[in-house]
Parts: sequence; C-alpha cells; structure tokens
Amino acid sequence: MDLSTIDMKIKQGAYVYAEDFEQDVNLIFKNCEAYNVPKGNRHIVKLAKYCAKSFRKQYSARIKAFDAGSGTSVDIVQETEKKRPLTIIARSADSVSPPTKKARKSPANVVQEPVKVVETKPKAPKKALPRINIRTTGPLPLHVAIAKIKQDFSIRRPHKDLQDWEGACSRLFRELKRHPWISSSKRFVFDAPVPLLHPEIKEAYASKVRNPMDLTTAECKLLQGDIYHGPQEFVDDIARVFANAVIFNKGGHEQGDPTSCAYYDASRHLLQYTRWLSLEIMSQYLSDDSHCEGTAQIGPIFQWNLTVSNLKDARKEMDDIVMKQPIERSEEGDRFTWMETECEKLLKSLRHQSDNKRMCFFLQPNYPADYFAYISRPMDWETAYRRLQNREYLTFGEIISDLRLIFSNALKYNGRMKEVDPISKQAYESAIAMSEKLESAIQRLFITVSDRVEREKVEQVVLDREMELAEKEEEERIRKEWQEETEKGEAGTASKASTAKIKLGRRPNIRKAVDFDFPFYEEEDTQEQSTMEVLSKQKAIYEDQQFERLRMDKVTKSLGLNIHHKLQERFSANIWAKQLADKIHANILNRPQKVGQTVNRDETETIKTSGVPSLSNASCVASLLEKHDRSQVKVAIPKVGKKKRKVLKTSISLE
Repeated sequence: MDLSTIDMKIKQGAYVYAEDFEQDVNLIFKNCEAYNVPKGNRHIVKLAKYCAKSFRKQYSARIKAFDAGSGTSVDIVQETEKKRPLTIIARSADSVSPPTKKARKSPANVVQEPVKVVETKPKAPKKALPRINIRTTGPLPLHVAIAKIKQDFSIRRPHKDLQDWEGACSRLFRELKRHPWISSSKRFVFDAPVPLLHPEIKEAYASKVRNPMDLTTAECKLLQGDIYHGPQEFVDDIARVFANAVIFNKGGHEQGDPTSCAYYDASRHLLQYTRWLSLEIMSQYLSDDSHCEGTAQIGPIFQWNLTVSNLKDARKEMDDIVMKQPIERSEEGDRFTWMETECEKLLKSLRHQSDNKRMCFFLQPNYPADYFAYISRPMDWETAYRRLQNREYLTFGEIISDLRLIFSNALKYNGRMKEVDPISKQAYESAIAMSEKLESAIQRLFITVSDRVEREKVEQVVLDREMELAEKEEEERIRKEWQEETEKGEAGTASKASTAKIKLGRRPNIRKAVDFDFPFYEEEDTQEQSTMEVLSKQKAIYEDQQFERLRMDKVTKSLGLNIHHKLQERFSANIWAKQLADKIHANILNRPQKVGQTVNRDETETIKTSGVPSLSNASCVASLLEKHDRSQVKVAIPKVGKKKRKVLKTSISLE
C-alpha cells in the first residue's frame, strides 16, 4: 500500500467508510516497520512511527469535527459532570514550612527570606467523554456499531481486577482477536451484530439464528462482571458466534453463493481453532472426565465441554496435522520460510537467559567416556540448530523428535547416577524442567502450525471457487461478444467473409529502480489477468483455425483438379496407344507379299489362333507396353570384345 494508491482510490470513490481509509493509511506504516525492523533501519522505523502517530492525531481531530458539524449519522451530546472546585490554602509568611534544599546547605549566619506562596486559580473541571447517539435507520460502519455495543455496558473493569478464570478468558479473547481473519480481514466480520451492519437481512437472520452473539458483546459481558459464572459460559458464547455464521450461511453454501461459501468455510475453521485454543488456555480449569467414555471430538463442533478428554482429543488432532506436515524449505542463504521460522522459534524457546544454567548440559556435544555405552543416538541443541540451518529437516516431526531426544537421553544416562553424583542429579533435574518447557512450546507450535495449514487449505478452496466463478463470467461475456460479432457479420454482405481480429496487448513488466533490496519483487499476475490472457489466446487460436480451414479448402480444390487432369491425360494416352497398336496390326495384315516369299509357319499359326499376326520386335514392345498386368521391361546391352569388331546390337529381354 502507498499514498498514490490511496489517492487513486479516493478519486475513484472506492472508500465507503472512513475506517477503510484509516486502515489503508495505517497499513503503509505497518508494512514499513515490518520490512525495516529485520534489516535494522532504525531511522526509517522511527520516521514511520512518528508519521503514524501524526496521522492518528489529525484523523481523530478531523473525524470529531466532521461528526460534530454534520450530524447526519452521529450526534455528539456533551455531558458535563459537576465537580467540586479545587480550593488551595496559601501559606502566610509566619507559617512554618519545611526548609528547602538550598536552605539546608546555606550557612547558619545567612538570614533567609520567607517563602512566598502564590494563590493559584482552581483548574476547570475535565469534560466528560462525549456520548454518541446513533441512528440505526441504515447500515452502520463497523467502528460505530462497536461503539454502540459498548455503550450498553456501563462498567468495563480493568484486567488487573478480574478473577483468575476471568483473566484466562480475557487471554483467550485477546489471542482470538490476533487471528488474521478476525484482526485485519475485511472479508470476515464477527465483531458486531449482523442486523446493525446489514439491516437488509435482519428478518432472514432472525428466522435462522435464535441466539445471536458477537465478539464485542462477549467481551463486554466479561468485563461487566456478574454475568458469566464460569469459563464454560464464556467459551460457549464465543463458539456461538461462529456456529451462528455456519447455520446462517449453510443454505447459501449449498447454492454456491461465493460470500456464503467463504463465511461457511471460515467459520468452520474458526470453530476448530477456538476449541484448540480454549482447551489449552483453560487447562487449569478443566474437569476430569476420565471415568466417562465417549467418542473423540474432532473437527468443527458447535459446543464442547472444558474437560481433560477433550484436551487429549484436540492434541491428538493437532499432532496428526503437524507431525507429518512437510516443511517448505528455502535455499541456503535465503530467508527462512514461515515453517522454518516456527522451527527456529521452537529452538530459541529453550535458550532464554533464565534457562542458561539448566541448558548448559545440552548445548554442545561434550559427552563422557562411557556415554555411547548407554546412548545409541546422541543429540544436542547445536546439532539440531545446525541441521535446521542446512535445511536437513523434511517434516516437523523430525525436529520435534530430535529435541525430545536431547532430554530423554539425559534422563536415561543420568538416572542411574543421580543419587551418587551431584552433577548427574543436577543434569537429571534440568532435563525434567526443560522437557516440560519444551512440551509447552510444542503445544504452542501445534496450535500455530495447525491453524496456518488448515487456514491455507480454506483460502485455497475459496480462491479456486472465485477463480472458477470469474472464468465462467468471463466465458459468458466473451460468448456474448462472439454472438454479437456473428450477428453483425451475417447482416453484412455474404460475399466478403471478414474475420474480426482482436488486438491483444499485454502490459510489459517494467522493473522500477529502487534503492533497497526487495526479496519478493517479481509478483505473479493476478488471477483476472491470467484468465483474460487464457481466454484471449483461445479466441486467437479459434480465429487461426478458421483461417487455416479456408486456406486448406483452397489447396484441396487445386490438388483435386490437378489429379483429375492427370487421370484424363492418362486415359487419353491409353486410348492413343491402343489406336496406334490397332493401326500397326492393320498395316501388317494389309502388307503386300513379294513373289517367291512364303509365310512363316509360326506366323500362320498365330494368325489362325489369335487373329493377330506375329509382329516384329518393335511391334511386340509396343503391344506389351499396352498391357496393365505386364512385368518389368529390362534393356540389356551385350559387351563386345576387343578383337572382334562387330556392330553393337541391342537386344531386349522381357522378364
């Protein structure tokens, strides 16, 4: 996000509420801090914080002035509280006052003047916070709806005044508010009642949801006090927020509405995440139901009890998700992926300054002489960290197994000597303490990774659904354009077949000059651009196919005409050869005989049998060439010796 984008959105009228504008401006400074803090650019971070503070001050002043002046949707009513004026009693010169610091240091023979006390005017009483009277005739912005809910609860106790179980509920609420779909997502809103944000669906929502609930109301009821009598009631209200969203959007999900499908899938995941989080944070207030037997509770559940068996089921479910999950590995020297970062956090959770005395036994591979006689697979913290740096871990289960192996080896080796050797006893106790801390860190890792993995699956499903819907809409639009172009082409002259061509232009990917190293600069095209590009290519291919079909038709016609002409020539050549052979036969029969010449017996027999006289060599060749089933003709030229000089004769042999 940047200021030019915000300016463009203002000119286009993209901001419906003022809070959208505020969130975009704050996003600029948050992105600046997130990028420059790891690089150590402290001056840029300070500048971003100063700019964010100045913006908040100016924005609040402008909003207050606008609300006080317009009065269209928010009216400001000032409520002044009557306070007793301050009365200050001035001391007289004769009154005794404690000596000042200078007077104590001054010599005894110096006469000090009496201290003059000036009477000050009483300060004006502070004005009470303005009360907001909200008109609920139309849809309200989110921040106005939240303010309206908070006004209905007069008491908001500070967190230090809460009871132990109420403090645990407050921690659960704060952790839940940090979820990306709840804290910064504009798509999913669970902080205010649906009728206030969308009055047009008020009746439909009331017909499906019997007990409406939102996160702000649950928090206000907790801070009000004397409403919830235990952590189970608070957890039930939090679960009811997402269960209501599942119930209301179930029909739209079955019909394929994109908004209902997104809310349905997100609410089911948030139900599952809330169950994991509540059972871990409320672990001190769980009831023991080990004597009761029941089915394991897995997946999105509308209501669950805070029991030990449900905690075991939740941990088993997260264990199945995380332990076999492959780690997205980066190249050596590059930044860690989010999965590798979570593994690094798990390793560094054992290296706090308060744990140095206990972790000194498990940092480096300094093993005793007889260590390998009892331990077959040694492991230490530095080896695990080096393997992570070298990208050797393929799954989360491998690194968790290595860290657990560190302390299990220590317990196995030092357990036999803990009663005799004080160092073995200290190492054994340190291994017990650090293994407990490791398990708590692993449970936090389970919640974070399970939520991230399942959330990415839901986001991928929502993205695929939106892509499919966008492709259908784009195909429908292009189909209508093609139909319109076809109708226009048919209305024109039939003789001229014009093919409409679309000139496709793609914006070049020009890299702007920047003065810093941005790791993820070359972003992929958005889905709308890729869809448009694919559909445009399909249309261009269709037009090319039409053009090639016309060209192929012309080539086929010319080729057919050529073959026809060749066949005609061959037929006429065969007729001519037959006529020539008949003519030669007739000439031979009508040939006059000389006196004394006799006809050969073979010729006479041939004439009698076939009616055709025997022909000369040339005539035989011509007659044989007419036959279609004749064999191949071979021309042989005999060699002539050097001594005998004879005329070269050509003999024709038929095979």
